[in-house]
Amino acid sequence: MRSRSILSTLGWAVYAIALFLIYQLLVKPAFLDLSWIALLIFIPVLAGFYFLIHPSERRQVLVFTIGFLLLDRALTRVDVKTTAALLIGGAIAVIVIALLVKWYGRLDWKAVGALVVIALLANVTFNRYTLTALSHFTVQEETARLYNGDWVDYFPITLYDVDGDGKQEVITYGNAMELPLPETVEKPETEEEKKALAEKLLHLQSEPLSLYVMRWENGKLVRMNNKELPAETLDRIKHQMPTDFPGFPYYTMKDDQLVPNVQRQNFAEGMMQIGTTPYRAFMLDMENIANKLEENKGSMDLRHELGRHYKDLHIINGVLSGTYDGKPFSGKTDATKLLTTMMLPDGREGLMIMGQHISVMVVEADGSLKEAYTLTRKEAELATAEFIPADIDNDQVDELLLAGKPSYILKPTPEGTWDILWSSAEGDTSFRFSNFAAVGSGEPEIIAKAKSWVSTTDSRYLRGFSYSPEGLTENWRIYLPLINVQIGDIDGDGQNEIIGNMYNTHRILVFKRHNIPVLPLTIAVFVGLVAYGVVRRGRHA
Repeated sequence: MRSRSILSTLGWAVYAIALFLIYQLLVKPAFLDLSWIALLIFIPVLAGFYFLIHPSERRQVLVFTIGFLLLDRALTRVDVKTTAALLIGGAIAVIVIALLVKWYGRLDWKAVGALVVIALLANVTFNRYTLTALSHFTVQEETARLYNGDWVDYFPITLYDVDGDGKQEVITYGNAMELPLPETVEKPETEEEKKALAEKLLHLQSEPLSLYVMRWENGKLVRMNNKELPAETLDRIKHQMPTDFPGFPYYTMKDDQLVPNVQRQNFAEGMMQIGTTPYRAFMLDMENIANKLEENKGSMDLRHELGRHYKDLHIINGVLSGTYDGKPFSGKTDATKLLTTMMLPDGREGLMIMGQHISVMVVEADGSLKEAYTLTRKEAELATAEFIPADIDNDQVDELLLAGKPSYILKPTPEGTWDILWSSAEGDTSFRFSNFAAVGSGEPEIIAKAKSWVSTTDSRYLRGFSYSPEGLTENWRIYLPLINVQIGDIDGDGQNEIIGNMYNTHRILVFKRHNIPVLPLTIAVFVGLVAYGVVRRGRHA
């Protein structure tokens, strides 16, 4: 009798685990990807399960199922601001749902205990909002919030081997150590309190902002002390950061601070003067450009190193200069931005720059510059596009992944033109290339963000693709709207991780590829559960 009771309890526990896996790894991704189509599939499946369960057990199974999912959901929504709130909220959720399951489902206390234990273990074991990545990845690290201010939604991220140890460090900006968390403001009651709060909120204040260089130590990202890094190294690190303007137009980054460009009242009143609005916006842009020129000592853009052969690059007074393979070069240009480099069909490394259009420049033997390839604004949307060189067909010549609306894969030809190898759908505004690199220990693949199959929203999920002349083949997917995605080996094991964050969270996530067939195993669990239900129903027939 005792052994039967233990088996019954274990059976409920196994069912709860199966329910958790099926819901998190099959049902939720199906709705994220298929939207209303998933609902059309889900309703008859639910109906089938309802009639599959023998009437004598139907109430117990249904109440246990709903109770487990409700408790799991409730525990993920508990207030975590304080330990007391977490414990009290969790205890209330457990007690209420356990009593409801016991009373309405007529379950014994051991079954209720199995429900509670598995729900608690699921919530302390898995980070719920990253669980949809488990089919191909594990979350190795999620940092604490790195920015405690209010005005910046995200900061750029890059990877760079700072100390030459073969491991790449994660570099971004933040102020969590320099700026305490904002105080909790009580709701003002008196007129004086309201005026004091309004005065406090009215004026934008400067915020400290630091370069955060984080290395992998003991299974987590740890910030390096900037004071221990040589000034030359810090300068090189800053030039590795992608060009971005966090907080603009309200703030500008300057001298380790976010400095306000405007004040709320003046800015709002000025922008309401419709006739002068474009000029006010133009003046903010010009002021920002002036600050950049001052910071770069007159250069529109500069890089210490870019690609394999280019070093000491400057665009100053309409002249692009630098060294290519150790030899100096210079030439006139109307470009204002240095983008990247790419290997060309003639074996040379081209330098991609942006001005009125995109130019790929090559250095001639006499040190002069020649425009080898051009992309005009009529051919592609360039202002908001990203340009990623990638040898996707392994012919030692880089193709260009142009991330825009639409996105293209372009191949340079020996004649100086571009062949379109692939393009995203004309009306698809969400597809966007992010990277080209090996994830884990496999072959390099195209990393892109794209919306789900039938959803009408533009939420982008990270995906990995392989290219063939027939098009792109999806290899994996993470149902998270990641931004600032970088690929690199940060832990020194020879396998690349995915590093990114999500909008306005200021937490860095590190994903590690695994080779466990999670999705097939979950499908097998689902099929096994159905088969068990069929057998059990047959015995009760």
